Amino acid sequence: MTAPRTQRTREDRPGATDLLVHLAADLGHLVSQHIALAKLELGASARRAGIGVAQIAACAPLLLVGYTFLNAALALLLERWMPFPVAVALVGGLNVLGGVLGVLAAARALRRPMLDDSVDELERTARALTPARPVRPVLEPHHDR
Repeated sequence: MTAPRTQRTREDRPGATDLLVHLAADLGHLVSQHIALAKLELGASARRAGIGVAQIAACAPLLLVGYTFLNAALALLLERWMPFPVAVALVGGLNVLGGVLGVLAAARALRRPMLDDSVDELERTARALTPARPVRPVLEPHHDR
């Protein structure tokens, strides 16, 4: 047997003030969740960046010394077919070209927007809070001519 349905009286329904208080609390909670997500993302990004910088700092000296020796060996090898200054200039030019291409690739990678998840969540929230179609005003403005 089911319980009889009771009619809600006017006193049982929340008033406009109660609804606004609940709305403000829910919006505050939503904003705090967005802020928490952004903090988590920034923390993770900072940790990844810190590890990357430490790895670069540890390996850069080895890379630079090895790279210098390889360039010198290539210039000495090319000296068999061309004068040594030309060989050094050719190796230097190839290094400049490689450096420019590397910097361009790194700059392209840095264009990736930060806080991707936060931006996505904020856009999703904005779409959810924006009415699907324009709401007509309750009162139309009256213009006297």
